[in-house]
Amino acid sequence: MLTKEIEVTVVQPGRTPDLIEADHLDTFAPRQVVVPWRNRGPYMTGMIISNRNTSVRMFRSGLLEACSRVHPAVPHIIYVPVIGLALFAGYRRGVDSLSGVMLFATGLLAWTLAEYVIHRFVFHVPDILEERTLQAVRNVVPGEPVMPTLGWRERAYFVMHGVHHFFPNDSRRLVMPPSLSVPLAFFFYLGFLVLLGGDLTPVFFAGFVTGYLIYDTTHYVVHHKRCRGKWSAYVKKLHMRHHYLNPDRDFGVSSPLWDFAIGSRGKAQKLQSR
Repeated sequence: MLTKEIEVTVVQPGRTPDLIEADHLDTFAPRQVVVPWRNRGPYMTGMIISNRNTSVRMFRSGLLEACSRVHPAVPHIIYVPVIGLALFAGYRRGVDSLSGVMLFATGLLAWTLAEYVIHRFVFHVPDILEERTLQAVRNVVPGEPVMPTLGWRERAYFVMHGVHHFFPNDSRRLVMPPSLSVPLAFFFYLGFLVLLGGDLTPVFFAGFVTGYLIYDTTHYVVHHKRCRGKWSAYVKKLHMRHHYLNPDRDFGVSSPLWDFAIGSRGKAQKLQSR
C-alpha cells in the first residue's frame, strides 16, 4: 500500500465512517482511502452516525421539531437588515468614516475569537458525555424523538453541537436556529454597550454580526459545496479534518487565525490509499 498525505477529506455518503473520499487541493481527483480512526481514550472511537443529508427526530412536538430545522438562508434574512440598521445608527451617532472602518474591522476580528471560544469550550464537551449522547442517539427507535431519552446535559450538548457532529451533512441543522442566535445577539449587544458605550457599539456590532454571517456561510459551503478556490479549499480541509480526523483540533471555521495563535491547529495525517 502507498502512503499519501491527503489535503482535503470528505466522507463519502453511504459508506462506513472509516472509508472516505479524498479530494486533493490541486486536482480534486477522488481517491479511496482508509483513515486510521481516532481514539480519544476508552470512550470515543468515532462520532459519525450518518453522512447523508438527513438526521434524527429531536422533539415529540411537531412545532419544536420544525423550529429545529433551519434553511441556510434564514440567518441572512434576519441579520443583513440588522447590520444595515446598526451601520445607520453609527452614522447617526456621528461615527466618522475612518473610525467606522476600524470599529467594523475590530468587530469582525472579535467574532473570529468568539467563534473559536464558543466552538472549543462550549460546543465541545468531555468524552464521556459525548459518548453517552452518541449511544442514546444510535439506540433511538427510527421515527421516535431522541430528546426524551437524554439527560439535561446530553440534551444541551446534542442541540448545540452534537447533532452536527453525528449528522455532519444535515443541511437543515447546520446553521444556528434563530431561537438561539437572536437571544445570543441581544446578549452580545448588551455586553458591547457596557464595554464600548452607545456611540461605538452599533458599528462594532455590525462587524461582529457580519463575521457571524461569514461563519454560517462558510460552514454551509464547506459541507455542501465543492471548494475549488485556494482559500475555500483550505478552510474546507481544516474543517473536514476537524470532523473526520481529530475534533480536538481546528476549531476555527471561518478563519484558522486563533488555531494558529493558540496552538490548536491540526496536522496533516498520513493515510493509506486503497
